[in-house]
Amino acid sequence: MVFSYVVVADTGFAPNPFFGLCTLACCKPQLRKGVGHRVLAATGCDDVRQVEALPPDTVRNLNIWVVGLAGTHLHDHVRRGVVFAMQVTGVTDFERYYLEHPEKRPVRTDPVTDQDPCWHGDAIYTGNDPATTLQICPSAHSDGDHENLGNKAHDLSGQYVLLSDHFVYFGPDAPWVPLEQRLHHGRGHSITQDPDTLRELEDLLNGDWAGLFDDTSQKRAADPRSSGQQCRGVA
Repeated sequence: MVFSYVVVADTGFAPNPFFGLCTLACCKPQLRKGVGHRVLAATGCDDVRQVEALPPDTVRNLNIWVVGLAGTHLHDHVRRGVVFAMQVTGVTDFERYYLEHPEKRPVRTDPVTDQDPCWHGDAIYTGNDPATTLQICPSAHSDGDHENLGNKAHDLSGQYVLLSDHFVYFGPDAPWVPLEQRLHHGRGHSITQDPDTLRELEDLLNGDWAGLFDDTSQKRAADPRSSGQQCRGVA
């Protein structure tokens, strides 16, 4: 199954491909909620905390992928190029994400600059309830040193944070591939289980892109020198 959408701003925040974990914690609330609900339904769990207690690779074996495509607003990207592709290997909530991944919290004090991965941190919410949750400031979704209540409500409405330790992130080097014609156009997101689309993506994952899956903790683009690992089939 493939969820696809058009990436509005590729800054390293959403998606956040650093520290060996590609995450989608902000923006695209309906997509995040949709993936989370499918994971819960497929595993028979009532909440993500139960999912985390399941055997390792339970979520990975569901073979849910998220693919982000570049739109016309990303002037340094090839239009409709693939910005990233991530296999969802975990789903969590905002509170657990904030507590369990401190490396993903934003740091915007000297000597940190926007060239540092932690500058773009997306673990910016301390909880799940908009009424009591704090938004970490400054961050990509705050108003400087003050919370942006609109962004907070929008982000938290997605309920879930998507995690992937198996992903390829191209950033400004986003390649155009014919597969994009089968994926989402316009606003929102699309879900496909079309066999031809899944076959094309699987061919890329196990072919041209297979060697690009690597820890991108200190770089924004995937390193073609990495050895990578074999991808599972897409289902």
